[in-house]
Amino acid sequence: MFQREDLILESKKVNEYLHHVDMRQYGARRTLSIFIFNLNNISILLDVGTSDEVKKVLRYLKRNNIPLSSFKYLVPTHYHFDHAGGFWKIYKTILKENPDVKILANEKTKGYLNDSDWHMARGRSTFGDLVGEMNPIPDEAFKIVSPIMDFANFNKSKALIHLTDFNGHTYELGLFNSPGHTPDHICPAIIKDGAVDFIFLGEAGGTLYHSSKLVTLPTSMPPLYNYQDYMESLANIISLGASSCGFSHFGFLNKKENVEEILLEDQSFIREYRSLIIKFYNERPETRYIVDKIGPYFKMRSETFDITHPVFSNMLVALVFGMLMDLGYRKSSSKFK
Repeated sequence: MFQREDLILESKKVNEYLHHVDMRQYGARRTLSIFIFNLNNISILLDVGTSDEVKKVLRYLKRNNIPLSSFKYLVPTHYHFDHAGGFWKIYKTILKENPDVKILANEKTKGYLNDSDWHMARGRSTFGDLVGEMNPIPDEAFKIVSPIMDFANFNKSKALIHLTDFNGHTYELGLFNSPGHTPDHICPAIIKDGAVDFIFLGEAGGTLYHSSKLVTLPTSMPPLYNYQDYMESLANIISLGASSCGFSHFGFLNKKENVEEILLEDQSFIREYRSLIIKFYNERPETRYIVDKIGPYFKMRSETFDITHPVFSNMLVALVFGMLMDLGYRKSSSKFK
């Protein structure tokens, strides 16, 4: 049964190898989480935020005595500016201390990061000047990886990356294929002694904006959201039986039973959400009408997603529009890849 202490929302070390960091994106708490693996002088950065937030990451590392030279990999869950926009900047900073550091990414993510004008333009239409900037990243910065596709036999995958052996335990990194929110989305996971000890869901398991209930909100951002892919990815992630998980938006959740509960909850809610979009569209096929009808559902399922705040209000419109596009009810008004 879920207990409040199972959910960690503050910036802190959450277990023997993992740090959770609140990036205070858009000047608000509990908006974006990133995670840092640090064990036996091996570090990995999972997401980074926008270029404007890189300084916050560096301050956290300094306060917690995590040397830049220890970073072996930088791992984006997907290309969106609020998750990966600052990788070009932090890579340049860490490179000065460790010339061997690499950005682990699939070909799609690399392509999107280096062809960012189209999605940054969309980002600005929703978030204004809060998107930071994205600059090209040199080819040599990347180590291109193929995500794990066979979830049932991931332990046999040659794609697992050995990290370290420590106190009688073996730690590996697995990058699991999880398209839906975006086509390039992956879920990084820490494999401890052959089992998934932690999985960073990114936006492949909904968002968590509540501290007393395990309820989710959707991640159906346009223009590349795909409902079928999302649901297949979610079922695959559930099958892994992770002992803990992290949400990009927001926090660290402990205990296997809690992880299973919230992922099943997201699975159920996304089906309901899609049905509601269809219902409201059939009542009146106007985006504003549908957004107004959906708004109360978001309010009931969130403590921090303020639908009256300009940023979150625009986000709500985008989440509705993404599902409308997937359903074929809307088309993008601008070119996208």
